[in-house]
Amino acid sequence: MKLAAFLGFAWFAVAACSSSDNNAQDASNDAIKHVDAYYGDGGYDAPLDAACGPVSVSSYQPTTMMPPNPPHAGACTQQQTSDYAQCQAEQDTTLCQQFADGQSGQGCRACIETQTTDPTWGVIVFQGSNNGTFNIEGCVDDALGDTSLEKASGGSGSCGDLLHASYGCQKAACAACTGDALDECADEARQGGCSAYDTAVESTTGACALLLGDAAPDDASACFPNTSISDPTQQELDWIVRMVGYMCGP
Repeated sequence: MKLAAFLGFAWFAVAACSSSDNNAQDASNDAIKHVDAYYGDGGYDAPLDAACGPVSVSSYQPTTMMPPNPPHAGACTQQQTSDYAQCQAEQDTTLCQQFADGQSGQGCRACIETQTTDPTWGVIVFQGSNNGTFNIEGCVDDALGDTSLEKASGGSGSCGDLLHASYGCQKAACAACTGDALDECADEARQGGCSAYDTAVESTTGACALLLGDAAPDDASACFPNTSISDPTQQELDWIVRMVGYMCGP
């Protein structure tokens, strides 16, 4: 696996399955609501919008990335992993019910869904209840064995840290873009205002060097979408299953 195909950020707007008083209908409504999703070369098609960006990122400052939860947490069974993916991809939203507070999947959901304010991050990181992103950066650090708690006090330098800074810059530059326009905007941002962050990620002597060739750890493949799957929904399902299975499964 080569990192170059995944330098664009993955951005989802999601609703967390965390309300303790969810009834069946509320739980069903907690499935991921797609605002936009970027999957490298397999992104969704949408009308191009050349005016969406990239905008200036001269004032952008990377936020602190918290350490990821350890992989193979054993919090989710294989069935729960599959059900969560089906729920969040809106294939069967009745499966969301089990992940509400007080239900059998609460512990699994707690491993998957975390907040930006939490001391460690899971598979999906939320800022509030409606805006979340896949924690590719933390997954990569798990796969590379670089999960230093120094991150929590402002430490930096892991591949995940570099990706977090680069993804954050791309998001700041291209937040108004969707679909193919997002792809184009991210490419321009990496060559323009975000080039310093991109250069750090792609350095052959940097923290991400192991991912640039064919010698990446097998676990790292769980952190990224499989762009050989052409159908966006199936690609999303596959990605969620693999990432949740790696970080929160047996």
